[in-house]
Formats: sequence, C-alpha cells, structure tokens
Amino acid sequence: MQIALAFAALCMPGLAWWLWLGDHKQDGGEALARIFAISASFITLVALAFYTVRLSFTPLAIGLLLSLCIGLVIAGLIHSWKTAFNKTWLAALAVLAIFVVWRMWQARDLVFPNWVDSQHHVLIIRKIIENGGLPSTLEPYLPGPFYYHFSFHAVTALFSVLSGLAPEQAALVLGQVINACVGISVYALTKALSDDWRVGLLAAFFVTFVTKMPGYYLTWGRYTLLIGVMILPVAMAEAERLRRGARDWLQGIGLFLLTVGALLSHYLAAFLLGLYLVIIGIGWVIKSIKVKKADWNNLLILLLPSVLGLLASMRWYIRVLRYSAGFVNTPVQVPDGALTLNASQLEYLRFILGPNVAYGLMGLAAVGIMWALLKEKWRNFGLWSLLVALFTLPLGIKIFSFRSDYYGLILFVSIAVLSAGLLIWLFDFLFERVSTKKLLMVIGIVLILGFIGWGGWRTADAINDETVLVTEADVAALDWVKSHTPEDARFFVNTTGWGFGMYRGTDGGGWLLPTTGRWSLAPTIFYPYGADSKTSATWNDWSARASIVTTCETDFWELVDEANLGYVYVRRGTSGLQAEALAGCQGLSRLYFNDEVSIWLIEKPVSSENL
Repeated sequence: MQIALAFAALCMPGLAWWLWLGDHKQDGGEALARIFAISASFITLVALAFYTVRLSFTPLAIGLLLSLCIGLVIAGLIHSWKTAFNKTWLAALAVLAIFVVWRMWQARDLVFPNWVDSQHHVLIIRKIIENGGLPSTLEPYLPGPFYYHFSFHAVTALFSVLSGLAPEQAALVLGQVINACVGISVYALTKALSDDWRVGLLAAFFVTFVTKMPGYYLTWGRYTLLIGVMILPVAMAEAERLRRGARDWLQGIGLFLLTVGALLSHYLAAFLLGLYLVIIGIGWVIKSIKVKKADWNNLLILLLPSVLGLLASMRWYIRVLRYSAGFVNTPVQVPDGALTLNASQLEYLRFILGPNVAYGLMGLAAVGIMWALLKEKWRNFGLWSLLVALFTLPLGIKIFSFRSDYYGLILFVSIAVLSAGLLIWLFDFLFERVSTKKLLMVIGIVLILGFIGWGGWRTADAINDETVLVTEADVAALDWVKSHTPEDARFFVNTTGWGFGMYRGTDGGGWLLPTTGRWSLAPTIFYPYGADSKTSATWNDWSARASIVTTCETDFWELVDEANLGYVYVRRGTSGLQAEALAGCQGLSRLYFNDEVSIWLIEKPVSSENL
C-alpha cells in the first residue's frame, strides 16, 4: 500500500497541471503521458530550485509540497471533473497496467538494478536522500564536484523516501514503471502526429513488445536516458499541439516544464528535443516566406516556453560546463579522410536495433520516412527521424561527444511511430477499396496480434545473464556488512576491465559503496567525473592490479598496504581471488560465509619483506 501511495504522490504535480491547464479534449492515453512526464519534470525543477536557494527537502518541506499538490488536485477535480475525464481513461489505464506488468515480469529475476551504471545511479540517489536534496559533491563516498544529469535520481530519491524502499530497490521498481510509461509517451506523440488512436496504440505496443529498446535498458541500467526517453516524446507532442494552433498561453507552462525535464534528464534527450524545435522553427520560416506573412504568435508560443525552460536549466548547465571541460569534446568531430562505415559498429547497431522481428519494422519505417515527408502533419517528425537515422550510421562523426550508437538507442521511437503510421495508412487505403471489409479487418487484427506476440516472445528475456552482478547471496552479505563493519571500512574486491581505462567489481562487491557506504576497489565507474587526475590514476592502478590477483602473495599484500584495505569480499565462481586461496593465508580471518560469499578481516597486513 505504501508503494502504491508513493506512486500516486509522484503523479500529483502532473495531475494538478492536467486538471487546471491540460487540453481536456485529449484522450486518457495522451493525458496519462503528460501527467507522468510533467510530474517528473516538476520534481526535477523543484530539486534544482531548492539547490539554487540552498534549501533542504526536510519531511516538513516534502509534506507542504505534497499538500499543495493534493490541494490543487482536489480543487481541480471539483472544477474540471466533467471535462477532464472520459471513458478512454479506463482503456488507457488498462493498457498501462499491461505494460507495467510486462516490464516488471522482465525484471523478475533481478535482486538489484543491473550492470555497472546502476551502481553510481544508486549512489547518487543515496547521497540526495542523505543530503536532503541535490548535493554539490558525492563526498565522503567519492571525491570532487557533482554535476551529472539528475532527473531520474531526484524522482527516485523522492520515491524511495515516500515508499520506504531502499534506493537500489526504488531504482529497480521505478525504473520498470518508467519503462512502461515510455510506451504511453510514444502513444501521445503518435496521436499528436496522426490524430488517430489506432496509430498511437500500435506504436505503443511495438515499443513495448517488439523493439529491443527500451526494454533492454534494463540490462544496462540506463535509467537516466530512460526517463529522458519518457519525457522527450511528450515534449515533442506538446510542441506539435502548440504549433498547430493552440493559443492559450498558460498551456505553454506544459512545454516549459517538459523542456526543463528533458534538459535535466539526459544530455542526448536535451539535444534531440532541441533538434526537433529547430526543425519546427525552420518550418515556420519557410512557411512565412511562402505566404509572405509571419505568424509571430505561432512562433512565440513555442519559443518562449522553450527558452524559459533553457534559462531555468542554465543554473545546472553552467555547472556542467564548468566541470566537464575535460570530458566534452568540440561540438562536431569528423574523422580525417573519407567517411566509411565501421563494420564492428554496424554489427553492434544491428544488435541494438534487433531482434529479427524488429527488422520488419525498420523496413516499414524506412519507407515511412519518405511517406511522412510528403504529409504536412508528419513532415517535421519525418525530417527529425531522418536526421536521427543518419546520425546513427557509424561513420565516426560525433556531435557533442555522442557516438553513433547513442542515437541507435533512441531510434526505436521513430521506428515504432513511422511503421505504425504507415501500416494504418495502408490498411485504410485497402479498406476503402475492398468489398470484404470485415474479412480485411479480421485478417489485419490477427496479423498484428500475431506479430506483437512474436515480438513479445523474442524480447521477453531483456537481461543479458553476463551483466547480472548481484545474487541473493550478495544481498545477504551486503546486509551483514552494514551492521557488522565500521563505516570507514575499506574492502578488497575482485575487479575486471570495463573499458575507457576503468575497472569494475565482478560481483556484489561492486555494490559495497552504493548500498553500505563502505569504500572498495573500483568504487563504481563514476569517480573519474569528480576526482583529480592523480586520484583517478591511483585508483585505476589499484583496480588494475586487483584484477590479476589470485593468491594472497606479495602483489596482494602490497595492494593492501597502499590502499589501506581492512577487509576482503569475494563470491564463489567469479574471476580473481577465491575463498579457497584465502583459507590458508596468514593474517586473514573469515568473518562471514553463506555458501557463496565470504568476507574476511585483514588482521595483520603482511609486509612484502617478510614473505
């Protein structure tokens, strides 16, 4: 019940906005998408505002904000009950429930959020909760300033506090709900483009059951991009609604909030929203030239909320630019010589755009781009999709440091929307020209359901087993560490190369810092973002040396001395040092063992001179 109430509380800002300022002519799916995206964006904006004026999210502050939202919702229900809701809401809620159950089922075997990125996401959430808001630094856990995109972390921190779930469990649960909401967001965008609920529903089911992304985000723990992908289509839909003639300036508040949400959710989502708004702006210029008259209201109602959203986010972006100079490259990088397709990257692109069932959608979407460019309502989206597809090609071109495969992680939106639009258009084209209309409808429904079922069967397993780092045995061991070791304990853990010159833990030891606050070798892959170059080099060196340790001989004890380690955490079956090798080591005593994980106390570090 508490978890359900926490979900309801997260939705209060968006529901209040919908009741007072939303377009009540929209159906339940469009409304739900806006409620979720606006809520996430509002929470993000409030987190930034509190950080700016140095206020903390005390229980009283959270209570007052929730009370304000609930009051606005109650007043809004009284004011707009007859116009805000219709029978489509029941259908929308039923579809959302299907999507949520599916995403939760895909994550059923996980005990923690998966893979490596999840570790620093949970650490950031933990720090936000402890700090009572956005922190300037992740110390004492990691050195240096904090300047990461934070929308997911802020929303999940609030959910963790309200639900009583630990940060890691809150991230896992809320992450899957957000993943389900992506389908609803794609519905809202598609409905805005087509004015046809059938196209939107088909695109939503394609995204949820047929395309590998965003379901496969679960394997990687890409929660920051995931919330950006949830907000981005809704922001594009709201921009389309305003472009086509909405003139209520108060409703521009929605685009303002969604712009802030996209900008602070993920830098790629920010770039792609900016790209779409630029395309709309260029279209406005072309139209103005054609008709020899400029409709300034049509431009300003889009421009002002977007610019205000950028200005509201600038407080954080200035901080990002200040501290990320060493990581962010020039805006556009073009390889020397002729542009050629990278074969290995092309194969990786094939993987992330799969499985085979999704390739049919890709073919339809390729035709759909040309079809969209010929239709006024779809033209902006068609051009945006064409550019995203071109950016996805592995030619070595980088824009704002985004590799080509980054765009491939977003391309599922275009694939689903364009293929659904083209399919419904073809169906309607045939429907008007055949006499056996009922037969055509039955055949169409059976084929679509069969295709979606095939897609669900192929994408049901959204987890790469090689990326699962934590088992139930690790969870029990980490709980033991919390209550049986000092807060300043430092652990040896087995490590392995992760890429970009960094190393990760091979098992639950990699979660020691995010869940218990205890430092370990390879203390998440996030430390290079804040640590000075000397510290980063030292920690990389320790992690590299730990990756080849298999016995408690000289190399082990030298590492213990240099890194001031007091404990060892190992799990049976992973690479590196194992319990069997530790059993006969002088200076070590086993404190904990649960058939898989063993934890050892380093009682007396042995000098290499005495070995």
